[in-house]
Amino acid sequence: MKVDGKIGIGQTIMMIMLTVGITNHVTVIPLLLSKAGRDAWLSILIAAIPFVGWVCILYFINKQLQQESLYTWIRRSTNKFVGNLLIIPILFCLYMMALVHLIDTQTWTNVNYLQRTPEWVVALVLVAFCVIAANGGIAPLGVTSGILLPFVSLLGFYVALGNVPKKDYSLLLPVMQNGFQPILEAMVFAGGGFTELAILLLLQHHIRKPLRIGHYIALVLIVVILTLSPLTGAIAEFGPIESSRQRFPAFEQWRLLSIGRDIENMEFFAIYQWLSGSFMRISICLFLITEMMGLRTPKNRLYMVIFLGLSMIAFTSLPISDMQFMTFLSRVYYPLFMVIVLLSTMIIAGIALKNRNRKRDTGHES
Repeated sequence: MKVDGKIGIGQTIMMIMLTVGITNHVTVIPLLLSKAGRDAWLSILIAAIPFVGWVCILYFINKQLQQESLYTWIRRSTNKFVGNLLIIPILFCLYMMALVHLIDTQTWTNVNYLQRTPEWVVALVLVAFCVIAANGGIAPLGVTSGILLPFVSLLGFYVALGNVPKKDYSLLLPVMQNGFQPILEAMVFAGGGFTELAILLLLQHHIRKPLRIGHYIALVLIVVILTLSPLTGAIAEFGPIESSRQRFPAFEQWRLLSIGRDIENMEFFAIYQWLSGSFMRISICLFLITEMMGLRTPKNRLYMVIFLGLSMIAFTSLPISDMQFMTFLSRVYYPLFMVIVLLSTMIIAGIALKNRNRKRDTGHES
């Protein structure tokens, strides 16, 4: 293993699978089911089509950056005002990615297996580990993802295959009983999950070799599968009505699993899966926020990571019900997140195209 402070392409893919996969695997699914019901799986497939084109734009930006930090590139390619207009929304999105998932993890933990533990204690313990990891840098996070993901994946295959006898995929049909409108509305949630792949632009300068277009397309397919598999499994196991009522459909599938007659309650494996993704997601977001803020000294970065962690714990302590939280996700967070990310990447792509044309014109003149 090279000790150069960078990560390999394989580690990057595993890191993205944990970071982006956890929210598409658990947070997005109840929103999709509540909006589109039986047709939720169609909204994922249809939304994936335009986002294949979008990741091609990400690849174009990545190529123009030439493994230079996005923060440095924006500062160099624009003036201070335009640079701040681009960087501030990115910082906001990173913070909300971490905060929203922390709240979701806190709710899931208290509802399922730590009912008598104060919510702030759950948030404090998780954030403390994430703060330590984020302050450690990208290389340890890459190694950690390589350790965590294989077991997360094996457990995913285990629950999917173990519940096959209990699945009835005919429940996915017929399609469009309620028309195309619910599918169209649910596509916003699927798109909000897909746009998190923009985090690759923030990581690309930490990767030893440049990412190729094949890596981007592969990650889109992986995210689609990570969303589609538990969603179709929930419909096939519980039916479209019951699954749309469940708060955590992916977790409920573990409750059906058993080994013979004597071993039941296999859902403790889901705790490992969920916390692995939560740890990586929050740690990566905290690390990238401090980097995008341009903090130079390790001391300032540490103080900022601690401040961000404490602020998230404070937000999770606000008296907001889970119903209000889900309403916020469906009506505000995912639509706004998707718009901000798409608009930001389009503006960055425009700046990159302008810079490329300028270099080409300068080369012709010389």
